[in-house]
Formats: sequence, C-alpha cells, structure tokens
Amino acid sequence: MAAHNETLAKSLTSTGQHHLHVSFRLAPPPAISFLRYHYASTVPNEENKENILEVAAITAHGDSILLRMTRRRRDGRRMSPTFDHFMYRAGTGTRPPSLTLLPELSFPRKYADQPRLLFNEDTGVLRRGENDLLVAQLDIGHHDDRPDLANLCVLHVGRSEWEHKTAVPIVHEEGVELMGLLSGPDMTIPVVDRFLCWLWFDRGLVVCDMAEAASPKLRHVCLPVYFDPNYYTNDLPPLSDSKSMGAAGPGAVRFVAIEPRCCCGRHGRTSCARSSFAFTVTTWTLTLTMDEPMAWVKDGVLDCEELWAMPGYEGLPHVHLESPVVSLDNPDVVCFKVGRSHRGDQNTWMIQVDMRRKVLLAALPWTWTDPSRTHLHIPAKI
Repeated sequence: MAAHNETLAKSLTSTGQHHLHVSFRLAPPPAISFLRYHYASTVPNEENKENILEVAAITAHGDSILLRMTRRRRDGRRMSPTFDHFMYRAGTGTRPPSLTLLPELSFPRKYADQPRLLFNEDTGVLRRGENDLLVAQLDIGHHDDRPDLANLCVLHVGRSEWEHKTAVPIVHEEGVELMGLLSGPDMTIPVVDRFLCWLWFDRGLVVCDMAEAASPKLRHVCLPVYFDPNYYTNDLPPLSDSKSMGAAGPGAVRFVAIEPRCCCGRHGRTSCARSSFAFTVTTWTLTLTMDEPMAWVKDGVLDCEELWAMPGYEGLPHVHLESPVVSLDNPDVVCFKVGRSHRGDQNTWMIQVDMRRKVLLAALPWTWTDPSRTHLHIPAKI
C-alpha cells in the first residue's frame, strides 16, 4: 500500500496492539472501486497469531463508509473470531481521510449468544451535516407477538456509547396489513440527511425519520406491484440479484426490478428459445413523508430489445441483467452487471444506462478475478 495514497487512513484496533491501514483504488462508475487494507503490529517483533484477517465494507452514505474487520486467532484446535467496526471518512482539500474505531455494540439479540455484528442488510449510515454522523441498526427479533414494534440501536459517531431504543412503534398505512416480520431486512438505504429505509423485497419498506434522533419514527410502506422472479418458473431457476433500491434526490427512493418475460409479453421465465433471456427493467419512485399518504409512481420501462439495440451494446451478452445500482448523482442512471457468471468466463461487463433517455452511457469489462462470486455493490462518494 502506497503511503502517499490520498485515500489512506489508519486507526488502532480494539486491542491497542495493531494498526489497521485502509485505502481505496478508485474508479468512476460503472467501473468498481476496491478497498485495500493492511494490518500492522505496534509492538516490535511481536508474533502475529492471527490466522485470518478480513475487512469488509458494510454500508455507506456520502463520503463515509462503515467497515467491519474480522480477526480469527487459533485457540488450540478452535479458531476464535473477534470483530471491530470502523467508520472511514474520505478527505477533502483541507481535511485528511480518517478511520474511527466504533464502540462495541453490546445490546443482546434474541436467540443469539455471539458478538453483535453490523450487517449491510440491517445497518445504515446517515450523514447529517458536516459533523453529525449516525449509525443505526434495526432489530426486529425481540417482539414476536408485536410485529408493529422494533428495537433500534443508534450511535452518534464520536460518542463512546450506543443508544438502545426499545419497542419503537411501526406505523402502518390505513388498511395495510401488518408486516408480520419473521426475519431481518434485505438492504438499508440512506436518503439525504433525514431518512433511513430498511427494505424487505417480500414485505415492503420501513422508513425511519432520524430528524429527531432522540425519538425516531418508523413507518411501513408496501412495495409497488412487480413480478418477483425469486421462485422457479417453468422449472427454471430464479434470476439472481434482480432488484434493488437507492436514493432518488431529496426525500425519495427509487425501486428497480428486472422482470423476466416471454416473447408473448407475459412476465415469467420461459424455456422458449426465442425469449429464454428476455426481460424488462421497471423503475418506480416513492417520495418519503411521515405524515401524508405515500404512493409509488412508475417512472418507466426498458425492454431488453431496446437495450440490446442501443449504440455501444454491440458484442455485449444478450442475457438477463443483474445487480442494479441507482446512481448517487442522477437517479435516472442505473448500473448493471451483465454476463455469464461462470468461473473463467471473461465476457462479463458493468454497464451504465440512462433509464429515462434510454441511452447506454458506458460499458466496461468486469475486472474481478472470480466472476462466480457474489459481490455487494455499495455506492459512495470518495
């Protein structure tokens, strides 16, 4: 790792005996930026007994990225893991990058005796102004008989302790059936400096208004009606990573769904040779509010035949798109992965599409060495 890298930041770990160095290899979308890290002892000639070290990006908002470091130390025949969480913040012309060790989150989970971890599915980062940065984890496992209640763990980065807000009510739209949550969410989305949204693809969206962090509000909203390909159709496997959501300007979110279709026009996977890889991409926008009715607005539909006919798409695979990511700068722009996800297949690409103008903006080869692996794409501004 180059010491002069302008993205480089470091911090002591929780043991106080090691430094974690973090930097990024940056590239503009649709190319992928990569995290780099280095683990160094602060004690000369100390034997490093950590057998495995891994640092993963969990979630981000603006210039701030939540990281989790996993260390596995051999304890006899067992591998004993320990975990640290850090907040990385990109530098500016007047401020260097920083890496802050977060305090341990010790509030117990129901039915869990292991250390409490922060995951991209249930944890969000929200930057509120220049100096206020929040981390919040939604916990729905403590109120089995009350699906309209949830726990919320909140940390103001820079403080020494988490706040545990219990039995926070989830307000439901009039006439909407209770969520009946049985498991954790699928992803978390920050919106401007006010909202965090937890998304269940099969149950809906929970919006959290963090304007009053001392007494946050939660509100459940159903998703738009779309064809969910996460089940077998005509004995064919479901599409992988076919839907997502992202912030869409001030106080709104945009939902993106890749829906397989037949040549006859109906939705669903088909073994028909003419349309085995046919699909449409549909986008909807929801303006967020805690007091007024909310309704999804369909923005548009892009058919695969329109995409494949776009200038610049020549030579790219005519297969289902994957991994939609809504642009932080323009919600009309969405990045996708396209290609055959098999080991050794080099014909895999990242593309960037303007969904409103129906224009292919960019297409770059997928550069990761193992295309068969699933990767979490986290939009951030560094």
